[in-house]
This record gives sequence, C-alpha cells and structure tokens, in this order.
Amino acid sequence: MITYNIVISYYTLDVTHYSLTSSKINDTIHIVMIADVHDFHCKIKNKTIAKIKELQPDIILCVGDIIDDSSANDHATLKYLQALRRIAPVYMSQGNHEMDYYASKKSDLKRIKEQGITILDETYEDIAIRNSKIRLGGLYNYAFSESSYKGKDRTMQFLKTFEKTSSYKIMMAHRPDSFIFGDGSHWSIELVLSGHYHGGQVILPFLGGLYAPDQGFFPHYDYGMFQLKNMKMIITRGISSSDELLPRFNNPGEVVDITIKKR
Repeated sequence: MITYNIVISYYTLDVTHYSLTSSKINDTIHIVMIADVHDFHCKIKNKTIAKIKELQPDIILCVGDIIDDSSANDHATLKYLQALRRIAPVYMSQGNHEMDYYASKKSDLKRIKEQGITILDETYEDIAIRNSKIRLGGLYNYAFSESSYKGKDRTMQFLKTFEKTSSYKIMMAHRPDSFIFGDGSHWSIELVLSGHYHGGQVILPFLGGLYAPDQGFFPHYDYGMFQLKNMKMIITRGISSSDELLPRFNNPGEVVDITIKKR
C-alpha cells in the first residue's frame, strides 16, 4: 500500500477546478495554473501537456520551480515550455529552483524568453482576455504591509504600482508565505496563485498535508483555496517534487483549472 501511494503520487495527475466571480470581469476567462514540475524528476510531463491541451485555457500560468536547481541543463524545460506555448500564451514567475539554477550561471533566463514565454519578476503586464482586463504580476519576495517597509523599497514600490488599477489583479507568487506572513494580504489583489509546498509532500487522510516550510507540521495552508482578508489564494500541490527527504505520498500531481466569470 505504501509503495502504491508513492507510485500514484509521481505517475498520476489530478485536475482541480475552481470557479470564481468578479464584477471586474466582463466575459468568462479560463486559466490553467501549474507549478513545481521539477524538470527531470517529473514522470508525467507528457500527461500534463495532453491534459492542459484538453482543457483549452486562454492562458497558462507557470508559478515557479518548472526547472530543478540540480538540472544539468535547461533543454528539457525549454522543450516543455515550447509545448505549452503551442497551446496558449504562457506567463511564468520564478520559484526558488529557478533562482538557484540561474544564479549558478548554468544558463540564462533569456533562453526562456526566447521561447515566447513572458517572465514576470516584480513586473506586471496589463492584458485583455475575452474583453476582460487583467493585470498579471509575478513576485518572489515577501509582500509585507506597506508600514513594514523602510524607504523606497523596490518590492513595496512594485506592489503600490501593481494595485493601482481597475483591472482584475492576479499575482503569481511561488511561495504562499510571500503573502500569508507579514500582513501581505494588506495589498489590494483579487487572486494570488502559489505552489512550493507540494501539498505538504505527504497527505494523510482527514489530516491533510504533513509538512510545509515556514509552517511546520500539519500546516493550515497546505493546498486548496484560501481567503486572506479580501484576497483569494490558490495553492497548488504541484506536478512533482525534487529530492525531498520524504517522497510524495498519497499526493498525485495537480493541474489547476480556474474559471473566472462576471458577477
């Protein structure tokens, strides 16, 4: 039974559907979100591509750790992103594995951009999807409340600029703790999309995820949708894992399918 639950965690795929409404949306938009592919560790890359193609999203959001910091090169990751780009426009924010991989100078982020992928890192783009205006951003650092920053902090300035729009705001933030802690929910953002926790790595029946960084054992924020003041946060369990001490258990890979409709 233990071996079986480990196997299904690395070789099977779930699709989780969320339906949201907003007065800022004019026509229904359809988003697919993925995170934590971890490159060569992943056994189901082709399954995720086939499933995302079947879902027919308007855009695909890759919320960090698509590559792995121990990857020998980024060839497979580029090929994977190319396949996603053939389905729909792809936007990406960095996770800790991208940060470590590209800091090691094994490659350069511009190779991802050359595939037609838009990387957002304390930057944003104003886009239109089916007559609905969306402001889409990416953030890796912590989003403290404004009063916690000192001087003209770059992250604070980005967040202040980001929230000043009448468009529906979506922030890709690989680490959920970027907004969970430090009163980050102070900012006016409708939806934050995160990964990083791998659903708690081990999911126990009736108890949920076993462990998450910065939260410890049996974290409250493991996976699913959460309300943080006026902000909704969706945390995906992710597609795979790196070389964690514990393997994924009872924890299939996850593609998140989000529909946002007019309220």
